[in-house]
Amino acid sequence: MIAMPQAPKKAWTEEELQSLPDDGFVHEIVDGELVMSPKNNFEHENICAALLTAMRTFAKGRQLGVVIGSSAGYWMSNGNCRAPDVSFIPRERLLKLGFSPRARSFFPGAPDLAVEVLSPSNTPAEIEARLSDFFASGAQIVWLINPVTQSVEVCHSPTQRTLVGAGGELDGEHLLEGFRYPIADLFKEWDWQ
Repeated sequence: MIAMPQAPKKAWTEEELQSLPDDGFVHEIVDGELVMSPKNNFEHENICAALLTAMRTFAKGRQLGVVIGSSAGYWMSNGNCRAPDVSFIPRERLLKLGFSPRARSFFPGAPDLAVEVLSPSNTPAEIEARLSDFFASGAQIVWLINPVTQSVEVCHSPTQRTLVGAGGELDGEHLLEGFRYPIADLFKEWDWQ
């Protein structure tokens, strides 16, 4: 058997990623390949918005750091560029890296807390790869929210994972100390009546 040489993987630049058209897709780089995910459904975005709002209000009120959404890019240590649904970076880390609100570059590393709301198209292998990238690049906690089972997998490493049901709550632990969010509230109906 003769081994065929593999073409070198493209090394994407931040400028190339930022110049991609706003075409309704989330753009990430995984193993040198551009991966485009379609816009998410209403439920997915409603969960993201609720959690982002609660986390951002909590963090901002205590000057703990920044909470941002899925449009932010993060350069992983292996060259992948990931975009979690919601993320938190502590103030101390931002200051240490000289990162300001006006920074026009992707963040160098993973957020300390990454949140992923699972979609039906997510495969177990894809989730494992995301966790591996996040933890190898500085993440301390990842929340995997599953709308189908109305549960959250709280991950402290790719292998140290705890499933918490709808009766439990998200805990900001040492990153967002004092932050608590009932998991059931992620999936509840509107309460404006």
